[in-house]
Amino acid sequence: MEVGGRPVISWILDRVLQSVDPSRLVVVTNSRFAESFREWASNTVTPVPIEVLDDGTESNETRLGAVGDMALAVEFMGSSEESVMVVGGDNLVDFDLGPHLARFDPDAGPLLFVRTIEGPVPPGRYSEICLDEGDRVISCREKPEDPKSPFSALCLYVFPASLGEDLAAFRAHSPEMDAPGWFLVWLASRKNLFASRVPGPYYDIGNLETLSTARSAFAGRKPTQS
Repeated sequence: MEVGGRPVISWILDRVLQSVDPSRLVVVTNSRFAESFREWASNTVTPVPIEVLDDGTESNETRLGAVGDMALAVEFMGSSEESVMVVGGDNLVDFDLGPHLARFDPDAGPLLFVRTIEGPVPPGRYSEICLDEGDRVISCREKPEDPKSPFSALCLYVFPASLGEDLAAFRAHSPEMDAPGWFLVWLASRKNLFASRVPGPYYDIGNLETLSTARSAFAGRKPTQS
């Protein structure tokens, strides 16, 4: 999808590269769109090559889900002592990531980017993050029907190098491979997680209304990367 005359993923990559000096850039997609993403990657200038990983699926019925694709990417990258940043491809962020990434301590635990839902939180729509005064995650719930916190995690996380081990343990425990929120719920019951509260703007492009809003916001915007 295009916003401001460019693919959404190009704007996302701009924001990441403003604050991160990556050793690898891996994009996971499915078989239907792998060739389109390979063409995009070949025409995109980045400090390291973009590696497009085809997860081998072609339909909603066979898809691996977001958690399954995360696990596939980590396995593809192989054993490493480096931390891993995960960004959802439909999460168009429009703020500086640097101050939030500076809060990440791999020895302390994963870092979640958390937004505040304004007004009454509708039931069953958003992931829920409860925080203490130091922004340590007290609990996570995936789209609860009785929301008690205004905080919700974006699909934007930074994990220590143990991510592969954690994903393997979660996959052995749970059949839920689609919504990353379920992985966070499981992980929060076992490890310390921390949050950084983001100011926005942020566009979760899951429907035509949000896509239209993002296109209006990015109209005439100049890219920071090629």
